[in-house]
Amino acid sequence: MFGSDTTTSAVSSATSLNMNGENGKAQKEVGVSLETFLASLSVAAVVFGVELGVFIIARKKMQRIYEPRTYLVPEKRRTPISGSGLFDWLKPIFATSTSEFISKSGLDAYFFLRYLLMLLKIFVLLACVILPILLPLNSIGGKGESDPNEPVKGMDKLAWTNVSREKTDRYWAHLFLAIFVVVLCGYMFYRELRGYIRLRQAYLTSPQHRLRASATTVLVTSVPRKWLTIDALLGLYDVFPGGVRNIWINRDYHDLNEKVKLRNNMAKKLERAETDLIRLAKKRNNKKMRKLAKSDPESQAVPINTDMSEIGGGVSSGNPHENSKEKEKEVDPTSPGRKSRFNIPIVGGVMNTGIDRINSGFKDVGKVVKDIIPGNHQTHGFVADPDLDTRPGLEKRHSSLTFGPPTRGTTIERHRSYTGEEDNQRPPPTAIQQQKKPWDGKLEGGDEDDGRPLAVVSPTDNAPKDTAPIGGKFAPVISPIVKMFKGREDNTVYPQAYNPEFQDDSYGEPVWKKYLSEKDRPTHRLPLASFLPALPLIGQKVDTIHYCRKEIARLNVEIEHDQTQPEKYPLMNSAFIQFNNQVAAHMACQSLNHHLPQQMGPRYLEVNPNDVLWENMRIKWWERYLRSMLVTAMVGGLIIGWAAPVAFVGFISQITYLTDKFHFLAFLKNFPDWLLGLISGVLPPIGLAILMALLPIILRTFARIQGLHTGMSVELAVQGMYFAFLFVQVFLVVSISSGFTTVFEKITDNPTSAAGILAENLPKASNFFFSYLLLQAFAQSGGALVQIGSLIVYYLLAPFVDYTARQKWARQVALPEMQWGTFFPIYTNLACIGLVYSVISPLILVFNIFTFGLFWMVYRYNLLFVNNYKFDTGGLLFPKAINQLFTGLYVMEICLIGLFFLVRDEDGEIICFPQGVIMFVVVILTILYQQTLNKAFGPLLTYLPITLEDNAVIRDKEFAKENDERRRLALVEDEEDGEDLNDLLERREKQEVAEDRRAEDIELREIEADNEAKKTGEQPALRRDEPQRDRWTASKPLHGLGLSSAANTATTQMKKLNPFSPRTLEMFRLEKKQKDLEDAQIASIRRANRAEFALFDDIPDEIEDLSPEERDRLVERAFQHSALRAKRPVIWIPRDDLGISDDEIYRTRRFSRHVWVSNEYAGLDVKNRVVYKRSPPDFDARDLVEL
Repeated sequence: MFGSDTTTSAVSSATSLNMNGENGKAQKEVGVSLETFLASLSVAAVVFGVELGVFIIARKKMQRIYEPRTYLVPEKRRTPISGSGLFDWLKPIFATSTSEFISKSGLDAYFFLRYLLMLLKIFVLLACVILPILLPLNSIGGKGESDPNEPVKGMDKLAWTNVSREKTDRYWAHLFLAIFVVVLCGYMFYRELRGYIRLRQAYLTSPQHRLRASATTVLVTSVPRKWLTIDALLGLYDVFPGGVRNIWINRDYHDLNEKVKLRNNMAKKLERAETDLIRLAKKRNNKKMRKLAKSDPESQAVPINTDMSEIGGGVSSGNPHENSKEKEKEVDPTSPGRKSRFNIPIVGGVMNTGIDRINSGFKDVGKVVKDIIPGNHQTHGFVADPDLDTRPGLEKRHSSLTFGPPTRGTTIERHRSYTGEEDNQRPPPTAIQQQKKPWDGKLEGGDEDDGRPLAVVSPTDNAPKDTAPIGGKFAPVISPIVKMFKGREDNTVYPQAYNPEFQDDSYGEPVWKKYLSEKDRPTHRLPLASFLPALPLIGQKVDTIHYCRKEIARLNVEIEHDQTQPEKYPLMNSAFIQFNNQVAAHMACQSLNHHLPQQMGPRYLEVNPNDVLWENMRIKWWERYLRSMLVTAMVGGLIIGWAAPVAFVGFISQITYLTDKFHFLAFLKNFPDWLLGLISGVLPPIGLAILMALLPIILRTFARIQGLHTGMSVELAVQGMYFAFLFVQVFLVVSISSGFTTVFEKITDNPTSAAGILAENLPKASNFFFSYLLLQAFAQSGGALVQIGSLIVYYLLAPFVDYTARQKWARQVALPEMQWGTFFPIYTNLACIGLVYSVISPLILVFNIFTFGLFWMVYRYNLLFVNNYKFDTGGLLFPKAINQLFTGLYVMEICLIGLFFLVRDEDGEIICFPQGVIMFVVVILTILYQQTLNKAFGPLLTYLPITLEDNAVIRDKEFAKENDERRRLALVEDEEDGEDLNDLLERREKQEVAEDRRAEDIELREIEADNEAKKTGEQPALRRDEPQRDRWTASKPLHGLGLSSAANTATTQMKKLNPFSPRTLEMFRLEKKQKDLEDAQIASIRRANRAEFALFDDIPDEIEDLSPEERDRLVERAFQHSALRAKRPVIWIPRDDLGISDDEIYRTRRFSRHVWVSNEYAGLDVKNRVVYKRSPPDFDARDLVEL
């Protein structure tokens, strides 16, 4: 998939600066002229212009690349289609409201754009103040004019280095402006953190979010064995308001998870093998028919090449979620009189007499499809389904889901029914029953083909597994080694999974034998051991279809049997606790949970069930500390030693030097010149690209080794690692002329030398970073717009690597995703470079403004129309990025200290000693300010205050009554389209503060009046204190965030904005009716122009569309281990007019009823390509519901 090509290109561009292992590379551009600077950027600007032109022209012609989020995502996240004008794509960038953007793209995307906007504001303000002051001071009467012995050339005339020794008093301006930079950044950081807290609290307390299980669930780690029972945890956490709703104690399902992974791999291999068999037979038959047609053009025996993509339905076997009364009629393709002229089994009422009529209409249907979708290949195997709107059982959005029988052992109520069982916990046997046809949006319960539920095993006797001893004749030697790697043995006796009499094609002649021989069937080799990869020419050679059928049947039986017996798996030292109230979850996270240190912690909130790293859920607290120290050392070694692999790649380009220096490479001289040129010119860039691609993978591997429990925690850890890497390798190493190792040793021996080293090197590198900023702006922005990686993968690579219907469907629906851990640091590093040079070389502010302005527009578009997201940190990367910006301030301050102490007069005396001392004090104040800021905002960055709970409950009730779509979308009432939600929240916060001050003034005036009354001998006025409100009971409705206000003000607002008045409700009903009509018209237009809309239309993907009972059923399975929730996969193969596909399904059914195989809504077109009409049969609409 090409899900992260945008992030990958940005990472490669950001880390490719110092790739020749050359220290101080930036200092080579000292004194560069403006003409040379502009000439060096002209090529990049032209390339960006071409990319922008390509994007504008191709935007509507290639919607799959440039506007996939208008139709290839569930409706809730779908962005309205923009106009077809050349610049109509700009309007949604500025017109989309904050709430709408957050609901479609998530908090991480919103705060990333807000981060870019904050940086843009900072650099605009700095440019407005600094440039008019420092540019004249640096350029007029500088060294280039007054001292010919110290010529300053080019753009350096506008920098610090041009100030002459006779005018050193000008450095006071640099000092005051540096202080201004620190103060402005400190204020902006404070302001943005306030805004972040306001918006995050509004999002977390919104009714839409509070419905999710993650809002009320806490992950507790390092739980002592004594507390690993439901009764113990229930007694411990039931003290919090509202009590406990669900408890999941985690178990180590490693062995079961390995079986699930193996089954998934086997299913993909079997799909590929079956598809290859069907296509090869069809290809051979077409070739034979063409030869026959040439030899006998009048022959009537040549059948029509049927386009099976236009025939609806299909056959299926082994569906564990299919009602027995709805099963297809079993047909034996080998029985006489049951074949059509095209060897198609008569299934579903298709009569022989109707085949010719269907065939005669294929050409016309094909023309219609081509009119709707220009070039079927452009949709990557997807074809329109004309019966999609009339398919039976379709449930529209906002309808109820149908669920199967209750599950056991997850909720507190079900636990009480099983209190006598071991550990008082028994997770449910399987996932909730799936729908028969998931693309219909209909979820039905039902029986298996053999009349038994999914998890109930067959009562047949156990049969020995047909597997050869590992290692063959070397088994006595290899077996002990294998046992060491496999771990504990499982002696469970499983039911028989298949009928051994039908494990090959010896019963009856299969259809494929009419067109192929035995040697044409797909084969593969088995690995010597389960933990070893398969190698060519080594290992036993087996028939892929027969082997995979047998293994999938066995694994299905074993997995479904093991899912009913979770108690045989050991407990892990972690658990998920779901509370009835959101505030209880936040209180539990902030409380001391255990009397011993490091026990029952750390605790995590807002954990997405699908984002859990189950392999890290059993790590002990001391193991986590050891892992953290190990990872810290490895990251430090990677940062310092990164120059070694980069230098090695650079040496390849000097192949002539290497052959002369190292005699063992002398044989390379015998190579032809063109080959040597290819090696030295092509291999280094390829090697460098591989290194750059491996870097994020290495960092994420480090984060997983560290023992983090969720994928989003990994991204947060990677953010810190990657920023440290970029700041050292891209900024410091490039700027410092000496080797980084030498500098590191100097600073280690004498820490006070850091200021002098930075002061000597950084000013000389400023011109290089001018070019670097603009190149980053042009390269990354242009690449992000034109989506070069997506174009290459989708149109060039995908046709050659995607063979099966599932592969093509997965490619079609997989959209690019941002990997925030390696994305945020790129722009933080650019901002730090701008801050460091803001006073030393102020011209860089202009380039920062252009860079961040361009980035904001490009990524605003991509996050609305292109990039999708699965998981979200809730914006936690934003405050961490702000803290990293302090690094730029510290380096600027330290560098200025060194520069001030380096300013000497003619006698060699330090002139700017006072400025250096003041700047040293500023450094200390900056450190104190950062610590104070983190201490003040730290708890609020993650947790919710209890002051918001009352009104959040009220908003939940209002939300449950309100059906207006726009009001559901808004996080806060009264938000207008295009309005900045943070501004609205800030106004309300200021209003609350003003009301508090007004109340305080009234109270002071009353006290003064009472004192005056006492002086005059009068009786003070009697007043009653307002009674205390119960924190956990409902109160008078307040709108918005629920911030406290005076009673009369709240009443006035409710009169003005009462959403429940008859007139308002009638207006909402009329508006909704009109909107439904418009949506229906838009849906029909969408399907007429982009048939792929059908893939996600009419799917109930919003949790607010479900009833409380349905939400509870989904939540019961949400925090189970992924291995327990694993469902039987379907082998989705294409239908063909030769009858091979139907015959393979029939033979699989005879072999085992535990293998789900289907050719529904997938087939071969007239060009023998695999096409599909709908999502795979095992696609589950519930997986789209965010929990």
